[in-house]
Amino acid sequence: MGGQELPVLNRDAVAQLLGLKPKSISTYLTESREGGRYEKHPFPKPDGTIGRAPWWHPSRRDELLAWAAARPGQGAGGGRPRTSS
Repeated sequence: MGGQELPVLNRDAVAQLLGLKPKSISTYLTESREGGRYEKHPFPKPDGTIGRAPWWHPSRRDELLAWAAARPGQGAGGGRPRTSS
């Protein structure tokens, strides 16, 4: 694209905005469906698709950033408790 900004936020742009890998965005979308592990804190639904690729309107940047700020940290809520030495 030669440095030209897209008129929409595609998966790669959202991943870059949130500091994630593009595959993570796909995972969050899939796991945000009913019965998924992110059902209670779903990833913002895309505004549409181009082919099979999701896109979000640039005006939703704040919503996407708010979602990322409210998501649990890595490893939150799971795993074995730490042992004290």
